[in-house]
Amino acid sequence: MEGKEIIKLTETIRFVSILLLVYWIYDYKMNHGLGMAVTFYHVILGVLILMIGILVHLLIKNQTSMFESHNKNVNRERVRYLTKILIFPLLAVILYGTNYYTKFQAELSDSSEISLYQDYQLTNQSVESNKIVSKDSMYAIIEKYKKSTVLLQSRNLHREISWKESKFGGYPNMESFSEYPKCDICKSSLNFVFQLYKKDFPEFYFPVDANIFQLFRCPNYNCNESFSDRYDQKMFHYYSKVDCKKNKVLIKLKNVGDLIEPEVPDCYLKSLVTSDYPKFDDYKSTDWAKLDSNLKESLLDESIEKYVTKSYTKIGGYPSFTQSSYYPKCNCGRIKEFLFQLSSDFPKKADLGIMIGDAGNIYYYICTHCGEKSIESYWDCS
Repeated sequence: MEGKEIIKLTETIRFVSILLLVYWIYDYKMNHGLGMAVTFYHVILGVLILMIGILVHLLIKNQTSMFESHNKNVNRERVRYLTKILIFPLLAVILYGTNYYTKFQAELSDSSEISLYQDYQLTNQSVESNKIVSKDSMYAIIEKYKKSTVLLQSRNLHREISWKESKFGGYPNMESFSEYPKCDICKSSLNFVFQLYKKDFPEFYFPVDANIFQLFRCPNYNCNESFSDRYDQKMFHYYSKVDCKKNKVLIKLKNVGDLIEPEVPDCYLKSLVTSDYPKFDDYKSTDWAKLDSNLKESLLDESIEKYVTKSYTKIGGYPSFTQSSYYPKCNCGRIKEFLFQLSSDFPKKADLGIMIGDAGNIYYYICTHCGEKSIESYWDCS
């Protein structure tokens, strides 16, 4: 290969290398998002290799030129040669100077960004704080509906519980009865459900002249009063004044038939005071509208245990409706208050054997202004 061809080839390589280097720096910067100060350290090796290539090219070109033009001024060629050689340290100074400058600018930029980011963080904290306040305000809406309820927990001790105690099933206090109570429709002997003494449950409603409340249930599924709007099986409640000195022993006639509900076993009654919250349709529409969709969904599917309407048999609080809410109106025009509910839902260790429809509840209401005569019931099931 002749000298001119070598020079032409090296010139082509130099030109293409410079273009590729510029493109490579641009591509790396765009795709990796790095600043010039960072990019410099990644490309400096390529620049040095290119500089060495150009140096070799110049040496070859210089030797070829000196060989072809030995009659020309040698000093002139040496000046050109030295000028081209000196371009490399000049290029290095420019590159390192640019690197230093970009690093300095980056530091200034970083300090500015830190200040701005701190402001952004403060702004974000303010926004998050507003969210927390907003969330707290939503929970405050729910909390204002909180009521106290007394869960009537039962436990089967497999022994007789005294008639002087508040309890489920077994033999009740019969001081105020002349005979064992019967259904006024089908004449079946009633099943005793529970009794509450005023001394044990002062928060429960008692007329002035009463100190015991007793609940009975007709066991006959074929009774003409079964599955009415008020209950699945006809219910009977009694208030009376007792002294607990001597109980009456009254004979309970055995009920005959295929569809007779079993008697409630003798169970210890333990009360548990806790907080209660309403079903979603017991919220005022204006309050419900203020809750966000996620919180509403959580309340609807009862995934927030704290705000679930308590099931089981209980006094006060909110009815744990399985269907739509229902609050009857008294003859005096007032809306009756929830008094208590009898539930099919009991702990496994104390199953009372009561099934209200299909796992339902019976809800009792009272107008405290009108008293005992206003008590009425309503039931639903799933």
